[in-house]
Amino acid sequence: MQDGDYRAGRSAAQWGGREPRGAAARHGKVTPMNELAQKFLDTYAAGAEPEGGWTYGKALQQAKLDFTPDSLKRLDALLTQIRERAKPSRADLDTVPGRNFEALVAFYVMEFARRMSHATLDWHDQASARTALPAGTPLDDTPATRLVVDAPAQGALFKPLAWLEAQVLPGGEALRAGDYVASVVAQLERDGPSRWWTAMYNVGRLGSWHMMVAADGRGIWPTLVTAASPATLQEMERGDLRRAVQYGDHILSNNPDDLPWQVFSYPGFAERKGQRVDALIVLAATYGDKPMRMRIAFPFQPARDGGRLVIWQPMLVDGNLTVETSGKLGTAMERGIRSVKWSLGTQWNELYQA
Repeated sequence: MQDGDYRAGRSAAQWGGREPRGAAARHGKVTPMNELAQKFLDTYAAGAEPEGGWTYGKALQQAKLDFTPDSLKRLDALLTQIRERAKPSRADLDTVPGRNFEALVAFYVMEFARRMSHATLDWHDQASARTALPAGTPLDDTPATRLVVDAPAQGALFKPLAWLEAQVLPGGEALRAGDYVASVVAQLERDGPSRWWTAMYNVGRLGSWHMMVAADGRGIWPTLVTAASPATLQEMERGDLRRAVQYGDHILSNNPDDLPWQVFSYPGFAERKGQRVDALIVLAATYGDKPMRMRIAFPFQPARDGGRLVIWQPMLVDGNLTVETSGKLGTAMERGIRSVKWSLGTQWNELYQA
C-alpha cells in the first residue's frame, strides 16, 4: 500500500495573518480536500449522492457506514461483492461515479482512524500534496496518489486508495478494512499516543504564531487551542493578565469539555545562560489513557530601539514523560513551528539564534 513516513520539515501554510480581534479568531487553513471529505461523508449520511453520483450507490447505503466497528465488516462484505460480482476494471474506477465511490470509501476509513487516534489528518490531491509536503517526499503520479492523507504531527503519509483498489481490482492483496484502519492507527501511535504528537505539533504552531506577532511589536496575550477547534485561537478575556493565566490553567487542569488535548500559552520568563529573559510559555495537556502534561518555554528578546526580535531555542521546562520520549515529541513541535506561514515580511528562521 506504500503508506509511510516522510519525517522532515514542513512548508505548508497553516496559521498566519494578523492578531485576533475579540475573544476568538480563526487562523487555521482548512484544506479544500478536507472540506470535500466532510462534504462527501455528510452527503452519504443524508442518504444523498454528490454531483455525478457514485457507483454502487444502493449497495453503499445498504452497508450503513455509521462509524461503528460492525460497519467495517459490512464494508468488507461490500468490497468483496464488488470484486467477485461486479469485477470493476481500471476504466470503471476512473469514471466520475467510480472516483466518487473510491473517494467516499477512502474518506470513511481515514475518518474512522482519525476518530480512534485523534490525529490531525490533511487530505490532498496530487497538486496540493506537492505544494504542502516537504521537498523530496516520494509521490508517484499514479491513480493511488489521486487522494493522499498527510499526518503532519507524525510526518506520515497515507495512500488509502492503494488499499481500496487492492480490494476491488484483480490481483490485489486482500486486507480487511478493520485491519487497514488498525495499521493506520498503529503507525500514528508507534512512538506514543497520537494525541501527544498532535498536542506538541500545536505547541509549535502556537509558539510560531506568537513569535510572528511579537516580531511585529505587538504583545502576547494568553491564548488557548483545543481539539474541539484546532484552527481557532481563543484569546482569554483582555484585562487582568493574572486572572487570564489562572483561567487557562484551570481549563487545562479540569478539561471541562472532555477533550483529548488542549494547548495554552501565556507571556512569562525563562532562564537562559543564567539570565532571566522574556519567554512565551506553552502548556500542553492530553487526557484519557496515558495523559501527558508538558510546559515549553519559547525564550526571546523583544524588538527594541529599531532592532529585530531574536528567537532563542525553545526549551522543556517540565513534563511527565521521559527525556527520550520528550525528545521524539520535539520533532512534532518543530514541524508545527515550520507549518506557520508568517505574513509580516520575515520568517522564524531569519530571527532564530541557537
